[in-house]
Amino acid sequence: MVEVARAAVAAERSIPGLTPALRQRLRLLFRLLGALSPSLTARLAMRLFTTPRARALSAEESEFLGQAASRRLGFAGGDIQLYEWPAPGPAVVMLHGWISHAARLRMMIEALNARGLRVIAFDAPAHGRSGGRRLDLHRYRDALSAVCAASGPVAAVCAHSFGALTAVSWLAEDPAARGLRTAVLIGVPRDVGYLFESFATVMGFSPALAQQVRRSFRRRYGRDPETYCARALAAQIRLPVLLVHGGADELVPPAHSADVAQALAGSRLLVVPELSHGGPIRDAPTVQLMAEFIDTRVRA
Repeated sequence: MVEVARAAVAAERSIPGLTPALRQRLRLLFRLLGALSPSLTARLAMRLFTTPRARALSAEESEFLGQAASRRLGFAGGDIQLYEWPAPGPAVVMLHGWISHAARLRMMIEALNARGLRVIAFDAPAHGRSGGRRLDLHRYRDALSAVCAASGPVAAVCAHSFGALTAVSWLAEDPAARGLRTAVLIGVPRDVGYLFESFATVMGFSPALAQQVRRSFRRRYGRDPETYCARALAAQIRLPVLLVHGGADELVPPAHSADVAQALAGSRLLVVPELSHGGPIRDAPTVQLMAEFIDTRVRA
């Protein structure tokens, strides 16, 4: 089933956590360094591409996380901060987006927990209270696998933005995901290639520098950014999925979720007018709709 409300979306590329002043400084830096040493500039760009800026927790967010049962969990990529809101019902794992943390999903966590579902959330590597300085899809996926292995049977995943792209990869390829009953994906990008293009565009890379950075990506991961493709991965997923997207998403066009939905058998797509990229996780009616979708299917 597909429910789409059309809304205009700005065509200009954007990336999270970047102020106009910082964008101007970084553009100048890359322009100057690119003229001196393209190879050094490409390495610096790759490091920046995988290094999230810190987002501090507010006093209210810290208080909310203080209500959870928390612990540290080690995995191959370092150590992560894990939170749990106990309940007798099936378990739901939450994944946040880039430059975010578990507390940003508070409304969704509370809505699920109020329905008697056990909720597990964690700060991705290099985010929130977890260790590390860099993050990519591989490390996020490894962290998700470790969390699920350490937290017992998991019935559902609810993921936002870069976390949603990570969840698609995990659901499609990790045998441990086969026991899940449903998933909710919010603001999912179509592939890492789009994120790479946005980064290169916002940073003002010349075509030559963009190709140099792309070669650095290929050397690091052995493949192009576009091969990390949510639509191609989604074709391997066999469970009911709800895709939710803000109609005024300033980071990822709603068409990306629509594209992924076409590859998911039995999926449902909801594009909510006037909501931004982070809007669906803060809009009460949308949060309740997502919580109901999960609750109904994990108890079926």
